[in-house]
Amino acid sequence: MGMVCLPPAMPSRCTVLLLALACACACWGPRAAAYTKPDQLQIITAFRDAMLARPVHTNWAKALATWTCPTNPATSVGGTCDPCGQLVWGNWDHVGCRGERVTYTKEKVPGDGTINHIHITDMLIEGPVPLAELCPLTGLVEFDVDGGDLTGTIPSGFAACYPQLVEIDLSYNRLTGTLPPEIADVKTLEQFKVEDNSLSGTIPAEYGNMATVNWLRFADNNFTGSIPASLANTAQHMSQLTLDGNDFEGDLYALSDHSMINFNAANNPRICGMVPVGLRFAHGFNYANSGLGLPCPEEAANGWVDLSETL
Repeated sequence: MGMVCLPPAMPSRCTVLLLALACACACWGPRAAAYTKPDQLQIITAFRDAMLARPVHTNWAKALATWTCPTNPATSVGGTCDPCGQLVWGNWDHVGCRGERVTYTKEKVPGDGTINHIHITDMLIEGPVPLAELCPLTGLVEFDVDGGDLTGTIPSGFAACYPQLVEIDLSYNRLTGTLPPEIADVKTLEQFKVEDNSLSGTIPAEYGNMATVNWLRFADNNFTGSIPASLANTAQHMSQLTLDGNDFEGDLYALSDHSMINFNAANNPRICGMVPVGLRFAHGFNYANSGLGLPCPEEAANGWVDLSETL
């Protein structure tokens, strides 16, 4: 006859074993969900192979050196090849597969096996921006390849590839050309960083349509022209706007209603006019080698009176 466990006054060995089994099952459920989905594994493996097939790929090879299988068995589930892993960053360096966001900066870990963070930074990776190769990872919220040796222009297809994208970081590369207006089509974008490249042209007026953008970093390029009036439509409490180290011109009155956390306009000799108070008291405010605080040419022509000596 089989044994039957009756509920005693104190927990029996059988009860303890059942509870332990239940806990084990509960713990295994979420872990199993982090196993890299087969389609994601196929896409990221194809991306790796494409980068290693580039004519110049020495630094790509270094950046992707951990992109091999089997992966660490202590943080892998569902098989022997689990790039996602169980931690904030995956078993493959520069890859993250996190769950839904629970605060502004944190996500649940692990996620459901979908790759949503690519963060290949300070690796001097070569060639053009790999948007086409990463486009099949439609769940990306972070596209970060700063600190590379990337060349060519900024691709225009981010919105078509990534309907949930939050961050684009292309800073500290060797990119040329102009800013694609289509960046404004990324309706979920919060951070756009392109500082320290060799970009030129103007800030597209379309960027004023980016209602969710919180960081705009344009510093240390070759941008020209005026700050578009449409930027008045961006979030008034933007965290960062860096314009320094370019050749912008004209006033900043489009930003008169903004109250920013961080702002820098240094080394733009042709920026002029009064400084909006919400910029003047921002952290990091710097107007060195600019005309801020002085009349713009049209203002001087219309009778600007400098009262600074009498105050």
